[in-house]
Amino acid sequence: MEVKRVRTLLRVSSKQQLHDDDIPLQRAETKDYIKKHEDWVFDNEYIEKAVSAYKNGVEDREVLMQIKEDAENKEFDILLTYMTDRIGRREEYSFYISELYRAGIEVWTVKDGKIKNDEHTDSLITYIRFWQNEEESRKLGKRVRDALIKEVEEGKFVGGKAPYGYQLVETSEKDSHKRNRHKMVIVEKQAEVVRKIYDLYIHQGYGYEKIAKELNKEGVPAISADKWKNGTICSILKNPIYMGYYSIHRREKGKNFKRLDRSEWILSKEQVKDIVIVSQYDWEKAQEIRESKKARLEEKKKETLALYEEQYSAPFNPRGKLSLLGIACCGYCGKRLKSAGYNNHWVTKDGTKKVSCIGRYGCQERCAERSYYSQDFLESVVFEVVENYLERLKEVNISEELNEMKKQKISSVEKEQKRIAKEIDKKTKDIKTLEDALPNAFRGESGITVERLSRMIDEKEKELAELAQDKVRLQEQIEQTNVTYDDFAKFIDIAPNWKQVFKEADVPTKRMLLASLIERIDVKDEDINIKFRIRLEDFKGHSGEGEKIRETVGSDTIPCKRDSA
Repeated sequence: MEVKRVRTLLRVSSKQQLHDDDIPLQRAETKDYIKKHEDWVFDNEYIEKAVSAYKNGVEDREVLMQIKEDAENKEFDILLTYMTDRIGRREEYSFYISELYRAGIEVWTVKDGKIKNDEHTDSLITYIRFWQNEEESRKLGKRVRDALIKEVEEGKFVGGKAPYGYQLVETSEKDSHKRNRHKMVIVEKQAEVVRKIYDLYIHQGYGYEKIAKELNKEGVPAISADKWKNGTICSILKNPIYMGYYSIHRREKGKNFKRLDRSEWILSKEQVKDIVIVSQYDWEKAQEIRESKKARLEEKKKETLALYEEQYSAPFNPRGKLSLLGIACCGYCGKRLKSAGYNNHWVTKDGTKKVSCIGRYGCQERCAERSYYSQDFLESVVFEVVENYLERLKEVNISEELNEMKKQKISSVEKEQKRIAKEIDKKTKDIKTLEDALPNAFRGESGITVERLSRMIDEKEKELAELAQDKVRLQEQIEQTNVTYDDFAKFIDIAPNWKQVFKEADVPTKRMLLASLIERIDVKDEDINIKFRIRLEDFKGHSGEGEKIRETVGSDTIPCKRDSA
């Protein structure tokens, strides 16, 4: 009797499903299943803790890639898991199963036995099985969200970290995983700080920045950083938990989350008395002040713009006077610096209203270490370094190597294009397979309804459309790469006349010229770190100048005197 080596795959999608950081139930089920087969012998196990098979694709899961590699190396004969959804919850996993079979590996599940892959109809059934897994994941996600909303509306804590002012305490009540639930309890010492924040904001007219400075001055321990920051104060003033209401759906999740309007929040239907730190009146008053300040700021911007339009023939954009926008970043929080200029207003003897704008760069988060840098200070330093860079550029013949860099960059994008092309081909074949199954479905011979096949075809066509968009995006990247390197090549030509060309350029042109040279500028109080897109020391002709150049360009720090902005 030939013995078959069996490896098991255990997976849960969240930490809450783990039992003492393990998956014992699935392990027990798979080992019992192996004992039922005389010619099977347990060889090893693969385990994935808190890994979603819906949000992640095959290539995003290291364990699946390891299984595939081991399969191709003939290290085992059978892959066993509890159910197919432990392998995946998206249709693409059906192709992963096919790849394992091509490598000579059988795939079994405790619940459904062997996943067949001998005939064309087997592949279709496997495909449909994984499509159903994906549908179930979507439904499960909706059920979980609905359950969370229900619990929040009933005034229950639904998980996560305790906000500042509270701590989590374990209760005897059990959750769906038979674990003890937690509840929030007020930490009085921190609650006093929260009340102070609301008092300073509502009754003494302090803003976020001034409150943060006051707390830092008094030595109040910050939440998770060395100092209190504006964003932390703002978060405390906006959180309805402090008036005794749990909340959900305050922001829209995604690659870049979006904060939602208060009208879209979901709150507890009744106040939870045990967690009230500030009165509902004070909380609502804070929102009223915050929203009115925001409205006044927007109105002030409109008034300033209107005043400039009176004085200038063309509409004035205050942001247009700064040449480093888009590439200058705060060295503390990493976010891009924004226009933070201020206006001097005055009235002449004849009653004419006048205004002048003082250029200034500002941190979006208003970092406590330093938030503002004057336009004259920052731009003069950067322009000087760029001038030095271009002076050195005149000494090097880099055209050939520049073209090589350009080729390497484009090659990387083209590799991604090939991957997208393969995906498009795969999706196209998927649609063809599903369309071929339609005649049997119409005759009632396939075991699947025409409606379900139609929905699956629609899903695939949507995915195909998204891939087509990715294909266009990659082509745009190649075109942008050509523009970037071509712009840099132009700098080689204008280097001898840099001062004159830059002096005569308008601000948009200066921005374009600088952006083609510089990838990023990090400004951190007295240090300025300029990262050029192409480092001169990377070129062969500059090997002898490396140490000198590293003092001023690349990823190196330039010490500068602090200005008064």
